[in-house]
Amino acid sequence: MKIFADYHTHTNYSHGRGTPEENVLAAVKKGLRRIAVSEHAGAHLFYGVRGEKLRALRQEIDRLNKRYGNRIEVLMGLECNLLGGGKCDLSLPHALWPKGFDAAPFDVLLLGFHKGIMPRDKLTWQAMGEAFGIGRADPVKVAGALLETAANHGIHMLSHPGEYVKADIPTLAKGAAQLGILLEINASHVSLTPKELREAASCGAKFVAGSDAHTPERVGCFDAALSAAEKAGVTGHIVNGES
Repeated sequence: MKIFADYHTHTNYSHGRGTPEENVLAAVKKGLRRIAVSEHAGAHLFYGVRGEKLRALRQEIDRLNKRYGNRIEVLMGLECNLLGGGKCDLSLPHALWPKGFDAAPFDVLLLGFHKGIMPRDKLTWQAMGEAFGIGRADPVKVAGALLETAANHGIHMLSHPGEYVKADIPTLAKGAAQLGILLEINASHVSLTPKELREAASCGAKFVAGSDAHTPERVGCFDAALSAAEKAGVTGHIVNGES
């Protein structure tokens, strides 16, 4: 299987090491037809891209599309942070956004749980504890919070599900299938076991392979994701792949 699009890459706008243009050139070299720069959203305390920096990134994506549009499609993504049931960065006041800026300029919206956020409810406090090895959040409620938030904000993909905090796979997969949301098989840190991948596929879920590249050299590197999908027998469920 060949993956033709990488929707999860980071640059020096957050905690990546390369520029957006270097990521694009790496994607062209790998033969990709589409790439997204999906930086962490503004509620991430350490890596969030907010304010005028976010506007500058949108302008850079537009410039790259004009320059390389005949070779590759360049998208602006945003990796939102789960903050509570139904809540992510897009729920917050517009202090995070430049004036006149809303969710419309984003081509791809991802959602995941990350350690560098301030939880907004009891569940995400419990999830934070689990992420740091203290206690455990209810996996069914975690799955429900992700799905509610995704539905509220038009999320396209759930990034590295099960990373940091476990989510109930049947609940997550069935809900994602109903909402038309993709589950990421993350090549940088595969968070779903072959058993979980099979279980998710049996519930009707579809997958997206993502590099989660933090350097240009890692853009388009999907080997670990494809290996996990092959072991689980679910390569046919990956939407950004072709035979």
